[in-house]
This record gives sequence, structure tokens and C-alpha cells, in this order.
Amino acid sequence: MANTQQNAVSAGTGSDFRVATVGAIMPFGLGMLVLVGYAWIGVFGIILGLLGAVWWAVWWRRKHNKKFFPRDVEGGPFVLTLVLTVILLIAALASI
Repeated sequence: MANTQQNAVSAGTGSDFRVATVGAIMPFGLGMLVLVGYAWIGVFGIILGLLGAVWWAVWWRRKHNKKFFPRDVEGGPFVLTLVLTVILLIAALASI
């Protein structure tokens, strides 16, 4: 007998894709932030990068009702996170 009930966990394919993308991009972006801090300033940059990473994670969690991986990711914070990660990647590659 086939299960014909709707999946109550998923908010849709687009939302599932955004959540999976955030799951991959967020740790990468936070690591890039620390790497850029180290490349530009040195050891003090690592501390600033870690503080920035904590602020970024707290901002993301507050924006999505105290969840790191919400059921439905808003488009604005998703795009902002994606753009910031790309900028940090470019800055890290330029610093090497």
C-alpha cells in the first residue's frame, strides 16, 4: 500500500534546496571569515574573524525564530548569506 499523505516536514522543493545550500555554505562562509581575518591582520584577525562568525551565526538564528535550519528559509537572508560567502571567498583568494 502506497503512502499518499503529504510530507508535513518539507515546505517545498525550493525551500529544501535553500536549507541544504545554507547547510553547506554557512560553515564554509564562517571559515572564510576567519581565514580572511588571519590573512589580513594575523592572529588578531583570527579573533576578529571568530567574533564575526559568532555574530553571523547569531544573526541567522535570530532571523529564523531561533533555528539554524528552519523549515522555510527566507529569500533575503539566504541571498545575503550567499553573496557574503562569495565575497569572502574572493577576498581569501586575493589575499593568498
